[in-house]
Amino acid sequence: MVSTYLSYNLVNRDIKASLERTVSDPLVARQTEYFKENIGKVSSVEEFLDDYQLYSYAMKAHGLEEMTYAKAFMKKVLDSDLSDEDSFANQLTDERYRNFAASFQFSTEATDLQTDSQQAILLERYEASLTAQSDTLEADAFYYETMIDKITNVSGLVNNSRLMTFALDAYGIDGTYYTKDHLTQILTSDTSDPGSYVNQMVANGTANAASFLKLAQAFDFNTDGTLSGATAQTAAQKEATVSLYVDEEQIYVTDYYRQRERAYYEQKISTITTVDELTADTRLFTYVRTAFELGSMSASTFKQIVTSDTSDPGSYAATNGGDAWVAIAGKFNFASDGTVDAGMSAQGSTQLASTHSGFSTFYDDADAERKEALTELFKTNMAKVENVDDLLSDTAARLILQRTFGFESNEFSVRELRQALTSDFTDPNSYANKSKDSRLIEMSKLFNFDSEGNAAVPLQAHNSLTATMIAKQYVINEVRFLEEPEKTEVRKTATEKAENYQEKIQSIDTVSELLADRDVIDVVIGAFGLDPAEVTDDFLKQIFASDLSSSKSFVNLQSDSRWAELVASFNFDASGNLTRETIGTVQQRGETLETVNKYLRQTLEETEGESNEAVRVALYFQRTAPTITDAYGLIADDALMAVFRTTFGYTDDFSNMDVDQQARIIEEDMELADLQDPAKLERFLQRYAAMYDTEYATYDSPALSILSGGTAGISADLLLSLAQLKA
Repeated sequence: MVSTYLSYNLVNRDIKASLERTVSDPLVARQTEYFKENIGKVSSVEEFLDDYQLYSYAMKAHGLEEMTYAKAFMKKVLDSDLSDEDSFANQLTDERYRNFAASFQFSTEATDLQTDSQQAILLERYEASLTAQSDTLEADAFYYETMIDKITNVSGLVNNSRLMTFALDAYGIDGTYYTKDHLTQILTSDTSDPGSYVNQMVANGTANAASFLKLAQAFDFNTDGTLSGATAQTAAQKEATVSLYVDEEQIYVTDYYRQRERAYYEQKISTITTVDELTADTRLFTYVRTAFELGSMSASTFKQIVTSDTSDPGSYAATNGGDAWVAIAGKFNFASDGTVDAGMSAQGSTQLASTHSGFSTFYDDADAERKEALTELFKTNMAKVENVDDLLSDTAARLILQRTFGFESNEFSVRELRQALTSDFTDPNSYANKSKDSRLIEMSKLFNFDSEGNAAVPLQAHNSLTATMIAKQYVINEVRFLEEPEKTEVRKTATEKAENYQEKIQSIDTVSELLADRDVIDVVIGAFGLDPAEVTDDFLKQIFASDLSSSKSFVNLQSDSRWAELVASFNFDASGNLTRETIGTVQQRGETLETVNKYLRQTLEETEGESNEAVRVALYFQRTAPTITDAYGLIADDALMAVFRTTFGYTDDFSNMDVDQQARIIEEDMELADLQDPAKLERFLQRYAAMYDTEYATYDSPALSILSGGTAGISADLLLSLAQLKA
């Protein structure tokens, strides 16, 4: 008879090859193929339990074969909400039931037309679009200011679409509806001639006539389109045009606006000789009112303040506004008659610096409040939205979408936006993808509407249940075998990492994004019972680039099947992008692969047990021991305890001892944490096999009997195994 030691080593030397021999068995192959082909057709617990072939396959895979008859009990397990600690499966002490329930998803996944993560991304992009607007305005203005001085005739302006659009936008004119000939006639009109083209438009009450008149007045073209001066616009006309453009185009005041107003104020204030000149210039007066928080204060009130004698307690400023208005009066150098004394300027350097500081502080306050109010309104209204039509009928939502993705208010019809929002971004033939408009495609990714416009289940790299179970398992694995107070500290850190994973996994759309964040992927690795510290970035790239359907791919050539299960748990296609093709009905792709692997392992153990029960027990210990958290977990399992007793030479009476005493002895004899180390676990099981052979050896070798003079002894292969263990 071949010893347990050698039998175990023959199987375990290449466990992958042993499993491949198992799956090659015709019966096992048929059962496995049936499971893989049909589990995706099941839609309810009842259907699953009624298909005995599927149900019994899964029960055996999870080591629950003896409970296959208990369908009512197992239905309660499968109906459990694993996110609820008080659910039926979570209340059972045997973790096999929780793991069994976790491998299926009979409860309907919650629909959510926009997840918290998607909403956060949308609002971040909204903020970013507003910030980027400052750079865009600056670039547009720089181009205009540079190129307008190079224009020598009206055709040069009209035929330069970027310049012409800039000018039209500055004066609030939509150029879409006007021909070049019309624009030429406007720009070459003599605004002092009542009979000119533009003045006739005004006289006739033509739409936008007033705006076109201002446009004509902003340029110095002759009636034949030529220039009398050196440039198409004077410095003042150009500055006014750019200022109007910024005001017209910015959604909220931008930093570029702040810079321009500061530069304008600093340039103009040095030329001011009376307070009336200051208040007559709208930009200057607005700057001052903003800097000193004067609201809509009238020019006359402002004049009385700044012409007050700051040393007189009975002055207008002192009696009407107290110290605050006196301080404002002190920011200017106007005499009581409103003029600037000879040799003085309206503001000195210190006064000017104070004004600039005030403007920089307060220039965007009103807009900041408006922006925050819109954002909060969007959040509030989104909580009430039930379908795509509700979304598109909400003014706040439409504004957020327009500003985030850069739509013009009338660029897309409601129908077109609806088609984009109900597009499946993973389908190349969807409306959004066929439009080739990146704005529509990105928008479709940030909402979860089905083709009918109702809320759908979000497509994520890990669905919500998988993410919940991975986060929970990661924490369990991290604190395994630890003692207080270290256990509490490690649990706190592990919980934070798990929560970070759950938050970030919602917004990861590609394998590249996943692998770029080791904090996220390391939690998944740890949850699968693997050590992230031993995993390189290159290894991760190779396993995620593997074809799971090919037995020769890199991930499937790994001796540890958990790597393939890890990759399969993600909803990524062969190109590394999110896909719906991996999503099953009651069981996800990764869970199906895990069930199959567990079934093959159970079958291998059963097959080996037919010729040597000790080998089956050793293989069972190898598979199960790494999940043991303490000595009591070992005591609770008869098969595991049999291995312990045999390895350390205890009789069956050991199990009759007090449980706490058993636990104490176990902890003295072995380091449970070593069971996490494959090499140490292997050494332990080799010792078990050898000790088993020592205790239960049969002496049926004639050669050994002769060599030993007929004296009872142990087999030659056992002697060899013992010698190897001592080496």
